[in-house]
Amino acid sequence: MNSTVTISPYDTGDNAWMMTSTALVLLMTPALAFFYGGLVEHKNILNQLFLSFICMGIVFVQWVLFGFSFAFGPPVSPGFGSFDWAVLRFGELYNPNYSPTYPLLTYCAYQGTFAVITPALISGAIVGRMKIIPYMIFIFIWSTVCYDPMAHWVWGDNGWLKHLGTLDFAGGTVVHILSGVSGLVASIILGKRHDYDPRGTPAHNLPFTILGTCLLWVGWTGFNAGSANAASGLAALALINTHAAAAAGLITWVVIDAIRGHISISGACIGPIAGLVGITPACGFVQPGWALLIAIITTCIVYSLLLLKRFMRFDDTLDVALIHGCGGISGAFMTGLFSQKWVNEISGGDGAFYGRPIQLWYQIAGILTAIGFAATCTAGILLPLHLIMGIRLAKEDEVVGLDVAAHGESWEMVASRALSSLITKIIEEQAANQGLPPEQIGTFELQYTPVNGKKNLITIPLSTENIRSNQAARNSSEESGERQAYFEKPDIIVKLNEK
Repeated sequence: MNSTVTISPYDTGDNAWMMTSTALVLLMTPALAFFYGGLVEHKNILNQLFLSFICMGIVFVQWVLFGFSFAFGPPVSPGFGSFDWAVLRFGELYNPNYSPTYPLLTYCAYQGTFAVITPALISGAIVGRMKIIPYMIFIFIWSTVCYDPMAHWVWGDNGWLKHLGTLDFAGGTVVHILSGVSGLVASIILGKRHDYDPRGTPAHNLPFTILGTCLLWVGWTGFNAGSANAASGLAALALINTHAAAAAGLITWVVIDAIRGHISISGACIGPIAGLVGITPACGFVQPGWALLIAIITTCIVYSLLLLKRFMRFDDTLDVALIHGCGGISGAFMTGLFSQKWVNEISGGDGAFYGRPIQLWYQIAGILTAIGFAATCTAGILLPLHLIMGIRLAKEDEVVGLDVAAHGESWEMVASRALSSLITKIIEEQAANQGLPPEQIGTFELQYTPVNGKKNLITIPLSTENIRSNQAARNSSEESGERQAYFEKPDIIVKLNEK
């Protein structure tokens, strides 16, 4: 009896690792939403979460339709892909260039998560002042005309920067410089917020930011180590370099803060991100000792620039240009200094410190290309959008905040309504016990007691009549399906008295 045995060209271990890395990188987008969301004012927190979240929908649909084909499809030139792989109609195609040991569909999904988070990074530069619809249109067009071509140039099989010799292991130019420069240009075109403070935006929820930082750190494992394209020794090198750089960035920031007098929690969250951004282009080309140095230098650069931020004339709200743009430039430049061919025999090269200074010029070519291309694309999209439909939020809506103005919701509403309902219930129980109408049983007070006993107490008397009237108005509006303005204001009319 004859039997035919089909031998699969795929390695299940490599495929499992790349699918895991895909999940880790996808996790980074909601992690970024938490990171950004905790740093903005309370009136914009839901909107900031949404600006990252919506990229998961817009960009991945674009990626399936034609984005992956533009970036990695059969090329029409060293600069552009094609429509040949549109809607991923290649099926189980074996591709020895991009995914030699696992399905091309897995590679498509993995690269799609990079395409998702890159425009999401831009949202940190435009907090609280860009209309939602123009933002979504911008994300779609920017992904098509800016991200996809740059990914092809750096990572595509015949990309011209790749063939020139520019090294970018996991996205220093493609992700961080593109998003950083685009964020800067977008913030300049939009102008400053109405209540812009050069000293920075007051962080609303630092636990959100700490959570986002930790999840970004974990997700960066797939971002960098997954870029080895296999469960290999190179992936292990990128893995250790990633975590070494994050740790070095954290310690560097904390030490500088301690020397200056206090350790900032928000700063401690920026430190590891700066280290991770710096090591991203180099993680598969350098030894771990250099990873520590790259992270330390990048973090010091970012820290210094943030100190100078108050003298800058643009409103990059969450410092996207400084952290991702300048951090990406720093990492890409130092890749040209410290890379070694023996570390990565397949796609690496010796840097200036190892007798090959030409590599530094290749890196500069990639950096300048990313800066110029991102600035041109961003301005070329936003300026026409501004002329056609207007991209800047009205001053009144900006003051109220995008949570209410754009989404008609507020994350504080539930807590506010819950407090009002609780007080109403207490008053009604007291009225029932005393046999009196609720408006005749007295007042309900909230009292603030300071830790320092020398300071005055602050008592907030809450009128039972106001409480009940506001509750009645709310119930009436809910029955009629209307949303009243008191959702934007305190549910209870209060008066502050100092004793």
